[in-house]
Amino acid sequence: MRHVRAALAAFRGRAEDLPPVFEAACRDIVDDLGVSSGSVWFFDDDGTAIECAALYDARDARVLRGVRLRAADSEAYFVALREEGRVVADDALTHPATSCLRPYLLQRDVRSLLDHVVSAHDRNVAVTCCEQGGRMRQWSDADALYLQQMSILLGVAFDLHCEMRRQ
Repeated sequence: MRHVRAALAAFRGRAEDLPPVFEAACRDIVDDLGVSSGSVWFFDDDGTAIECAALYDARDARVLRGVRLRAADSEAYFVALREEGRVVADDALTHPATSCLRPYLLQRDVRSLLDHVVSAHDRNVAVTCCEQGGRMRQWSDADALYLQQMSILLGVAFDLHCEMRRQ
């Protein structure tokens, strides 16, 4: 988590300080877990969609942004996030919570997905995501714990940002 720690050390609570924190988190997810890509997605205000704030893809070393997934198109996934707070899909194409994401998964050649909700101020604000492309991956308890810890760190950044906005 060295990238995100450095980004958090420079974080001053301003909105413009958040994108480098998200990108750093994505790079750490890839580096620390050895996955194809790591990403951070924001929930919209009513929780009916998520939008990619940053996705670092190690396969071509680029950062993507802006992809949007709607609950209306992927209800099972959003229900799992809301009820479980995470999704652990070794086979994302057949998993009950992620098979609804098939077009996205096939487009990005994603075979396994591990996601965790980021909470701040008693609400879900984002999702951290690990994607394994090209082959399936069996997620370990250590992988899930790592992503949970990353989500907690990002939740702290959101809390600080909200606190600074109030002052």
